[in-house]
Amino acid sequence: MPPEQVEAHVIYQTLMAEAKQRLLAIERISAAVQPLSGLAALDSEFCFLQLRRVVELVAFSAMKREEGRYRRLRELNPQGKWDQGDATKDWQAKEILGRLVKLSPHALPIPIKQIEPSGPQAFHLSRTNLAVNHGRLVELYEKCGGFMHAKNPLAADFVEQVNKERVKYDEAPELVRRSCKFLRELLWTHAVVQLDWTDPDDPKEVAGPMSAWIIDFGSPADLNVNVIVGEAS
Repeated sequence: MPPEQVEAHVIYQTLMAEAKQRLLAIERISAAVQPLSGLAALDSEFCFLQLRRVVELVAFSAMKREEGRYRRLRELNPQGKWDQGDATKDWQAKEILGRLVKLSPHALPIPIKQIEPSGPQAFHLSRTNLAVNHGRLVELYEKCGGFMHAKNPLAADFVEQVNKERVKYDEAPELVRRSCKFLRELLWTHAVVQLDWTDPDDPKEVAGPMSAWIIDFGSPADLNVNVIVGEAS
């Protein structure tokens, strides 16, 4: 089935299932007594790659949720002849997250502490105390990127760079654990809100909510992700 025929919440659910799988892999590898790859640095690099991918999934899932507004924003603000405002060519999570926060104050997942029924088809959501904004996600994305590339041996300060790398890799396991904990708290149970907009020339218009979804990653023993969809009446 072509993507345009798949409901947005189904695509969101699929992306979150991938995020769950990656988070579980990070937890498994970072908790291992001995490096599963045979080298601690390689285990860390694997984890940083997965963390970076999870941040990308957060960005892409939000972009899909706000697809109409996002596409229009890109059409009105092209980056140059190379993309001509084509949202399908966007790939950098840092740039996508920066655009999303311009579209909606609810662009990012809202981490949920507890869900309680409050009536027929109604729920009361209690937020966690987790502080999250796009800047924190971008910072994590960039830190992970710092472990993705080798150093140029022709650089005049190559030896100094190698020594800094050793220190960085010594600190890597703790950074992996903190980062994974943050993303787990952000995503494991969260809500997202999609805002309506009526002015085709102003995708940044902040109108009333059009829909709200509750996402629950459920048990870590499987890769299932549950989504409850609520539409404004």
